[in-house]
Amino acid sequence: MLSIWLYETTGNGLFEGRLFRAGGAALLSIFLVMIFMPKFIRFLQNLDATSDFEEDPNTKATPILGGLLLVIVTIISSLVFAQMNSYVVSTLIILVLYATVGAIDDIAKIYNKRLAAKGLLSKADYMAKADGISATLRLTLYFTFSLIVAVFAYKFIPELKGYLHVPFIKPETWSPYLPNYLFIPFISFVITATANGTNFTDGLDSLVSVPIITSMIFIGCVAYLCGNTIFADYLSISYLPGVDELFPVATGVIGAFLAYLWFNSPPAEIYLGDAGSIGFGGMIGIMFILIQAELFIPIIGVIIIAESLSVVIQIASFKLTGKRVFLCAPLHHHFQFKWKNKFGNKSMLNSKIVWRFHMVSLIALIFGLTIFFKVN
Repeated sequence: MLSIWLYETTGNGLFEGRLFRAGGAALLSIFLVMIFMPKFIRFLQNLDATSDFEEDPNTKATPILGGLLLVIVTIISSLVFAQMNSYVVSTLIILVLYATVGAIDDIAKIYNKRLAAKGLLSKADYMAKADGISATLRLTLYFTFSLIVAVFAYKFIPELKGYLHVPFIKPETWSPYLPNYLFIPFISFVITATANGTNFTDGLDSLVSVPIITSMIFIGCVAYLCGNTIFADYLSISYLPGVDELFPVATGVIGAFLAYLWFNSPPAEIYLGDAGSIGFGGMIGIMFILIQAELFIPIIGVIIIAESLSVVIQIASFKLTGKRVFLCAPLHHHFQFKWKNKFGNKSMLNSKIVWRFHMVSLIALIFGLTIFFKVN
């Protein structure tokens, strides 16, 4: 909004240009995170904002809630460089609401950990409450918030009609249609599923950051091109007026996470926490819906989906057959057990898993962009 005000005040077209605003959003996010994250880390350390039960008394605990700063930075960069429309408002509302649920969960973990440290809660009881608030409450809040935003988006975004774009199939050939009584719950499901999957992925230092970055790269590219009538016509993709305002929002997230990796790269100085993983996971879900590429999430977010499915499969298999499909779930824990004797110490093992998952995310991004722009 500030950038648009500068354009209207000065008449300089530079401030209105999408590419300038996208670059400005990324640079502002990087700057803000690099400046404030060290102070934020010290602040959280002084509060003992950690969920770890056992800490080395000679070292400072690694705090959680790092994602809270990234959420704030993303909102600031969006307000400065994106023009508020129904696309941006829907996205930021989901980010704020889901991040709030995650922050409450983080605070509950910290509180329970303090009780355990004081001997008011046994270690076993603490581990049983390690998820903070209950899964039932979290899911209830997820679906409630996402349904409200889904109704808003469906009502105020004319292009959101319920047609699904299927990978490998051109929309004019076949585009399944969901009436509003199915499409709105579908939107809610997608947002909730991506939030849960992103939360499961946040298990090793920097593991979830690259899937979030690659998802935002895809979203930003699609939003920019689909929001431009010339590019949309040239590439034979849907023209979605106004969706290009998601471009600076996406680059703002990319910038924030690039700076976050400076502090979260192994060994992590701060963890994302549920405020970040759930908030940005829900954000990814709504943005894929808004660019009408929701069925591309299993491709672009293959790591997020695989982590989530591994948990679902593990639980279902154990309850139905009494047997486990994976050595441990989510998926990255499976590889920790599988490769523990192959890659030396724990640090080396975790780095190998993280980097291989990162490479899969990058390959998936290239594959997804190719399919969307050249096959669909």
